[in-house]
Amino acid sequence: MSNQVQKLKGLLRKTKFTSMLMGCPYPASRWNRAVKRTIHKLGAEAKILDLGSGTDRRAPNVITLEIEAGSNVDVIGDGHQLPFHDNVFDAIISEAVLEHVLEPKQVVAEIYRVLKPGGYVCAAVPFLQGFHASPHDYQRYTVPGFNHLFSAFMKIESGACAGPTASLHWIFREYAGLVFSFGNLLVAKIISLIIGWLTFPIILIDYILMINKHSHILASAVYFVGRKEETTKELHGQK
Repeated sequence: MSNQVQKLKGLLRKTKFTSMLMGCPYPASRWNRAVKRTIHKLGAEAKILDLGSGTDRRAPNVITLEIEAGSNVDVIGDGHQLPFHDNVFDAIISEAVLEHVLEPKQVVAEIYRVLKPGGYVCAAVPFLQGFHASPHDYQRYTVPGFNHLFSAFMKIESGACAGPTASLHWIFREYAGLVFSFGNLLVAKIISLIIGWLTFPIILIDYILMINKHSHILASAVYFVGRKEETTKELHGQK
């Protein structure tokens, strides 16, 4: 049954429109603003990599990388061993990727390696979200844990980027899918998506809750924006 779920996800990923049906687009205004600021600051001539881009292209000068072919995918590769030379990118973006990799420290070390000195990294991952293999799902991060993962970089900003209501919404729709599917995983995922879209407006409460400085305690997702030092150094213990 899990193979059927993966096949369904694979079909939905083929285009930007159908990929939206895989889940609800939780508000992440802090994250989106941070990424847009970075792209705008670097300008149209900058070389930017979107690691695990899905079907989206954030800007014309963004190179997209995925583990499999799809719409708008420029490079097929693995984050554990990026197919690029050292010091080639001005910025690297990674959204909802590092929870799916077996060795996140190695992927972060690769990000560091291919970034130019002074280059930017923008990364976001789930905290309180259910298991969602694509095709794997290995870990979750708190804000302090994610900061530590990127400790080789100079931190610019970090924190919660999807709030407590999004966490509650994710758990509720997945719970409903489990209860009413009677053990059928494919049916559970379909029910979860239907209930998720029907109850989606409740997530707008997060625009208020995210004002609370403690919102990261129950955040659905967290983010980190940092910069590689102008003089490079070895990432001891990262690989």
